[in-house]
Amino acid sequence: MKFSWKICFSTIVLSLLIFSIGGYVLISALFQSTYEREAANAGEENRMLQYSFVAYWSATIQEMELSQENVRRTADAMVDGMAGSDLRLRISDRDGKVLYDNAKTGPDTGLLETITRTSRGHMLRRTDNGYELQTASMVCLGESEFLYLESIRDVTELFEEREAQYRIYRQWLAGLLVVQSILCYGMASWLLRPLRRLSRATRRIAGGNLSVRARMESKDEIGDLAADFNHMADNLERQFQELEDAARRQEDFIGSFAHELKTPLTSMIGYADMLRTTQVTQEEQFQAANYIFKEGKRLESLSFKLLDLMVVKNQELELRPVKIRWMAEDIKGMLQPSLSKLGIVLKVIMEDETLLLEPDLMKTVLLNLLDNGRKAIEGEGTLYLLGRKEEEGFAIYVRDTGKGIPKEELSRITEAFYMVDKSRSRQQGGAGLGLAICQEIVKRHGGTMGFKSIPGKGTMVRIFLELPGDTGLE
Repeated sequence: MKFSWKICFSTIVLSLLIFSIGGYVLISALFQSTYEREAANAGEENRMLQYSFVAYWSATIQEMELSQENVRRTADAMVDGMAGSDLRLRISDRDGKVLYDNAKTGPDTGLLETITRTSRGHMLRRTDNGYELQTASMVCLGESEFLYLESIRDVTELFEEREAQYRIYRQWLAGLLVVQSILCYGMASWLLRPLRRLSRATRRIAGGNLSVRARMESKDEIGDLAADFNHMADNLERQFQELEDAARRQEDFIGSFAHELKTPLTSMIGYADMLRTTQVTQEEQFQAANYIFKEGKRLESLSFKLLDLMVVKNQELELRPVKIRWMAEDIKGMLQPSLSKLGIVLKVIMEDETLLLEPDLMKTVLLNLLDNGRKAIEGEGTLYLLGRKEEEGFAIYVRDTGKGIPKEELSRITEAFYMVDKSRSRQQGGAGLGLAICQEIVKRHGGTMGFKSIPGKGTMVRIFLELPGDTGLE
């Protein structure tokens, strides 16, 4: 059953229960009030008949002899005197023997046993034709003589009126439920419209369209649900995109790794086969062996770099306070001789600050970045190693005046085996793993690494690290 039908059905059942109980209780209360008023009127009528009988007895029967004939004569006189009132009486003696009865009612049901000289009683009797209200009291004719006077009033109309009210109420309730069902279904459909749209959006996302979002038209719980759904869809789309990027990088990694292995292995196998099967000169033998040696060293370097990448990702770094200015000066001393031979100037401007580092790994990062800058410079140029304190951290900049990197390549240069200029990188001994290792090292230090480059003017790398709260060093 649909949720809209559940809401509609539940509302109808609840309304039917409330209106039915409420209506029947109200009608019953009104009937009870009317019945009690009718009983009070019957009691008042009985009291008047009691007085009237005593008055007629005193005026009609002089000898005061209590007999059935005298009772009948008095009752007939009283009934004649109240002509047109449809008076119905039954008079009995103290033993319950009926002396007069123009009501033609059924036998006594014990009502007379419940009354005294100062009280009267009444009871409801059901007959073949309806309902009668029977009221009884004692008529005292002397100190010891008394009669029972019962007056009967037809109250069938009162019960018929109650049944008519029940019938009208049931008809009104049925019409109300029909109208309520239509309005309730329309209201439920209108209220659940955002959920139906949300369901359609869910099915479309399940079908692969991750760009679908739910419309937020209200600020109630359904609006909050739509907002949460959109937030979930945003995260899902982002994570799916990350998974696609990771899968693509993995495929590229495997393809690049296979290519990096295939090219030198093919050459090495070819030269080895030539040495094994062909008679060559000593010079040709030396050249072949030299090529096999160089390609073997390149494969060895590749395996070491892959191992470094795996180690960096899995090992726990032991960070300790390091004066970054000392590290920069040490790096300058290491690179200055080789850079001077190439006509490249290294300028180091580093603020004196203490950082929590693994010094060997961070030195590897800076040396790798400076080496990449050296490879990007054709002829003479300048390398910069800069560092300064910035808001909430310390930034290290490595900048070169080389040929730069195209904008579309910047987002991929930290991927394993990715090289902007593959032929030049391989000639210079590169395998495309350096920046991937640098990126992982910086990440393990809790920092970030970003790139900016202008083709023809150079590239700048920015490493941002958080400052330690208290290093314990001056």
